[in-house]
Amino acid sequence: MSEMKRKIICLSIILILFSCNKKDNENVDEIAIAKNNNYTTEISTDVNQLQKLINVSEFKPEKVRFKHILIDNSKGRISGPSDSYLEAILYFDAETMEKIWDIDKRTDFPNPNYQKQNFHFDWLDNGTLSELEKSDSLRNAHPDLIFGTDNGKCWYLKNKILFTKETN
Repeated sequence: MSEMKRKIICLSIILILFSCNKKDNENVDEIAIAKNNNYTTEISTDVNQLQKLINVSEFKPEKVRFKHILIDNSKGRISGPSDSYLEAILYFDAETMEKIWDIDKRTDFPNPNYQKQNFHFDWLDNGTLSELEKSDSLRNAHPDLIFGTDNGKCWYLKNKILFTKETN
């Protein structure tokens, strides 16, 4: 075997291994947790972690990104009361998004009249922020229907939902 053929084979093997490794890394959920006194901030792309905070079992998103802040007011004594703040973007396929929109349209409840600025999360990408700015104010929803929450807010975008919830 010539030297040139060996180099091409070695290079091909390295490229194949590199591309396999890259695919594996793309499927890894991102989770970052920071603690500062009684504040715990979690930023994650793990759907299972989000499931602990809101019910996504009926309409499971394809992917998510969220920021959850927990303020433990108990100061290490007995549990509670604690404040928490959740900001999330949930991505759905077109079919699931249509089902969500149909449920929302068929339900009789007053338009919650949420404001776009409530969904201007500091960690959103520019494309999502631009889409939010251009979106229709009637594209907001009551999250009880979708995520089983009683104090959250939703805003629909194309195949994604911005969600926020406060507990204090």
